[in-house]
Order: sequence, then C-alpha cells, then structure tokens
Amino acid sequence: MSVATSESSQMHVEAWLPYNYTGRYVTTTNRGLGGCILYNEIDYTSSLGFASIGMNAGFNGSTAEPMLNNPNAIEDYAYRSVHTGTVAGKALTSAFYEAPARKAYYLGCSSGGRQGFKEAQDFPDDFDGILAGAPALGLARIVSWGAYLFQQVGEPSSDSFLPPELWAVVYDEVLRQCDKLDGAADGLLEDPDMCNFTPEVLICGKGGKEGCLTSSQAAAVRGVFSPFYGLDGKLLYPQMSPGINTRRLLPFYLDGNPSPLAVDWFRHIVYNDTTWDGRSFTLQDAATALAQNPFNVETWNGDLSAFASHGGKLLTYHGQQDWVIPPEISQLYYAHVARTMAKPPHELDEFYRLFFVSGMDHCRGGDGAWAIGQDLGAGAGKGSEENALMALVRWVEEGVPPEVLRGAKLAGDGATPEYWRAHCRWPKKNRYVGPGAFTEESAWMCE
Repeated sequence: MSVATSESSQMHVEAWLPYNYTGRYVTTTNRGLGGCILYNEIDYTSSLGFASIGMNAGFNGSTAEPMLNNPNAIEDYAYRSVHTGTVAGKALTSAFYEAPARKAYYLGCSSGGRQGFKEAQDFPDDFDGILAGAPALGLARIVSWGAYLFQQVGEPSSDSFLPPELWAVVYDEVLRQCDKLDGAADGLLEDPDMCNFTPEVLICGKGGKEGCLTSSQAAAVRGVFSPFYGLDGKLLYPQMSPGINTRRLLPFYLDGNPSPLAVDWFRHIVYNDTTWDGRSFTLQDAATALAQNPFNVETWNGDLSAFASHGGKLLTYHGQQDWVIPPEISQLYYAHVARTMAKPPHELDEFYRLFFVSGMDHCRGGDGAWAIGQDLGAGAGKGSEENALMALVRWVEEGVPPEVLRGAKLAGDGATPEYWRAHCRWPKKNRYVGPGAFTEESAWMCE
C-alpha cells in the first residue's frame, strides 16, 4: 500500500501477515543508497511468525538518482520512511489481527543497520528490540572514504595500481604476519586490531621477482590499511580492516574506478551535479559532505538514554571481513555512546550489545562462521542459541541477554554447518586456547 510521507511524497509498504503469528511485529528496510524492499527479509521473518512489514525508502531502484534535487526523497531515505512505515505497519497489523502486537522488532543491515540506530536515537519508542548489522554509521564520511581509497590505488595505468593477483599476494602476507595472533592458524583474524600489517616486506629486491610489489604499490597498500583524516587533521573514517579477504574487495573499491557509492552520493545529494567525477575528489569535498549531513544522515548521536529507559534492547553485529564498511566504525560508535552516557561496558550491556563476527563479509558470507541467523539462508537453526534474531527476542521477552552469538561455517551447499564458533560480546575477544582443532567450538574462549 502507498503511505504519504509529506504533502508531496509517498512510500510503499508491504505486509506479510502469517497464519502462525506469534504476536510479534518486525520492520525490515533497505540496503545501500537504493530504496527497494528486501523481500528475502520479509520472507525470513514472516516464516518465524512475525507480522513482517517491508518498505521502500520513498523511492525504488538501487541508486541515489531519485534523490537528485529532491529533499523529500533524501529525508525519506535518511529516516522518515522507516518511522512512517513502522507507524503504518503497526496499525495494519493491529487491524488484521484485531489486537496490537505484543512486541515490536527491527531487522536490518548496512544502510538498514544505520536506520536501526537512527530509530534508537530519534524514535526510541518504535521498537522493543533492534537487530542492526554492519551499520553504515557516519554515512556522510563513508562515501568520502570510498573516494579516498580510489586515490590510494589509482587507475589501472597508475604506478600504484595492484592487479587482482597482487591483492591475493597481499592477503596471503597478511595471514602470514597476523593469522596466529589469536592462537590459531585458521585463515581468519579474530582481532584485526592486533595486526600491525607491514606491506613493505613485499617490495621487490634489486633483481625483482614474481609476486612482489613496487614501492608505489606498497605505499598504496599502506594507504588502504591506514585511517582517513580530514582537512583539520581529525579522523574521518577508520582504516580498512586487515582481516578482509582482498580477493573479494576488488569490484567495489580497488578495481581502478572511483567508488560507485561515492560517485552516487556526491552527484545526487552533495552537489546535485550528474557530471561530478570521482577522480577529482579532494579533502574539501569530504568537508562539504560532512558539513551538509542532510537530515542528520550521519546517525552519530551517542545518547541512547530514551531508548534504554523505554526498555529497548539493541543487538548489533559486524563482520571482521567487512570490505564495505570497516568494522572499527562500530567500535568507535560504541565508545562514543559510552562517553556520551558516561557508562562503562557492563552498564551498556543492559541495553546495547555489540558482537564482532570473524570471517563474515558485509552482512553475510565470508570465510568463517558467519551464519548467525541474520537473514534467509544465514543459519542452521531457529532457536535463540544459534539465531541472532531469536536471541534478541529472548532478551526482550525473557530478560536473558546473549553472551555470545553462535555462528555456523556453512558447507558448499549453503546449508550444512561445517563447524560452529561462538562470537564474543565486545569488548571481549576470542582466543584459541585448545585443546582440539580450531573447528571445535570448545577450543575458543572469550577473554
């Protein structure tokens, strides 16, 4: 159904109302800069007995083009569509089942993760529980960071550019230097913060050799794995995590083309100029984008006291192999909340829990035990012990918070677990303590 978001704009809301309704309501939203309904998330949550409401962002499509010279569309994208759609979805659910839902939940990842935090910050009464994955917090800075990465590696003709086979060499060297820091040589970094990667060891000697880097290429790798600072010398965005598998990074940031996310944002939102070229990006562009911050799309308010007072629970996760949004941004926001609310981790734990998932790419997929029940096909069970969404339900409805998020490493069929691993609640970190193989869940400990 269509729902007005202003006198001159509207959004589309879709409801899947199951026969096996549990009295639970859930809102699902969007990804990236697009506005499309995510039907797989509606399918997933309705199969679990939720009255599942999906909505577009006030527009359809997979790019920001509808936001060109369109403040209403930008406002819908930033926050308004989720709140408006949730109000409408709750009313529709109540009318259909002839009673209000017992509890209201939110599920989203990436831009959808950011929208979940936006709800907790600005509309704290909308949801009892929020599951927010890989949140695009600091969105006006993410786009500039993507443009910065292109500047580090350049175009294919640049001396600093690395072809795919050399990024594979870089990945192998990261593992050689850092894989065992968590106690196990399993091809994963449980704690990328411990990895002080030194790409310069790959620089070719005088005679040269196959699979080595020039000085310019090593400098580019160093830039990719370094924080991004603004004109004033202050941190704009954290480094690319050294835990990522750079074999899967190429098509988005390091393929010799300006970041499509950056180009989309600057053309259609910052400058309203469809000829803007990402190759011309400067730190002044980054400053302009951050100062603009339309409708506070940055989503960086550190005061969650109203959400906590309402009794809300915020469960968030971020993959340590995330190559779209560095996992460190979730650390930085967590610290921002702790400072703003003057609460140590054990007090934040009462309403806000953060989990880092080794071997998880952006939202799903990856080399490790990434399947935590975050979406359709991302888990091997529907119980609260192996399903993040149902763990959130248990926390909200029974007062039992998750101490770990159990994830499955899926086999080639995409369904059968090869092994399980318990991912730790931040700021605890996973360590291999043995005995047994790294595939044994009991061989790991949160410390």
